[in-house]
Amino acid sequence: MRQFQWQERFNIGVDIVDQAHRRLFAIVDKIMELYVERHESKFACVEGIKYFKAYALKHFAEEEAYMRRIGYPGYLAHKRHHDRMRRETLPALERELYATDFSTKAVQHFIGVCIGWLTGHILIEDRAITGKAAGEAAPVRMDDELSLIRAVIIEPLQEILGQEVRFLGRFSTKDVIQDAQYYEMTCRTRPGRKVRFVLVIGEEPMLRAAGMMFGMEFHDMNEAARFAIRELAQNLIQRASACFEHDSSAYEMEEGRFLEAWEYNQEFSEHAPQYSLLFSVKQDCFALCIDQMADGEDTA
Repeated sequence: MRQFQWQERFNIGVDIVDQAHRRLFAIVDKIMELYVERHESKFACVEGIKYFKAYALKHFAEEEAYMRRIGYPGYLAHKRHHDRMRRETLPALERELYATDFSTKAVQHFIGVCIGWLTGHILIEDRAITGKAAGEAAPVRMDDELSLIRAVIIEPLQEILGQEVRFLGRFSTKDVIQDAQYYEMTCRTRPGRKVRFVLVIGEEPMLRAAGMMFGMEFHDMNEAARFAIRELAQNLIQRASACFEHDSSAYEMEEGRFLEAWEYNQEFSEHAPQYSLLFSVKQDCFALCIDQMADGEDTA
């Protein structure tokens, strides 16, 4: 039976925070076991999700109180991440669950988003509270390529995966990524401007990345793993978008989507992005395309 494994690298060294994180992982794991794998009653799933939400909101309040108490300088930026989760993400997941009568796919969506969000948030934002991670991204000039690559991709991804990430150079459509998946997201950074990101990654690397995040082995890309990887991509893209503005609250995330291969090839044959970058994690390669454009330009 699959279990989401708590990993020691998730500890930030603050007991009240670490205990809450362990509990949140345990709740999600129990929901997965009871409803997705053992197909027990919907009531158990409903109660488990209610408990997760209540415990998460309690944890956010306690963590915010701790940050205020120690005078953490990144408090406001950190609180914005909590606010988006409690005011936007969790309510949207709840609406989907009730609209589908707690379908297996909706429950897996809930699990994947929560695990993906928790993993990225703990390893980047929470570890920054005690100086163990970089915290909020500093503004980066678009013409400072090496700084952009380090801040946007390498540092946060190494935190999340616990593996060395290497920059290999330019990526082009001639570079082959087996069974490539294309995930696109746009962010409005200020009136009239957008930044678009496309993550290009093969199915096998996605499975291995999910395994690194969850501390378990995946043999197929189920819905929970797929949504967790999407949440990880959103976490990285959200961090990246903050690099382009001095006020990190100035950006607005827009809905992401997976592109078909023909959409990606057509789009980037007609308009090459400003940055097409190739990376590796161990034996796996992935690419990230970043493009700054005027609001109203077609992203499809």
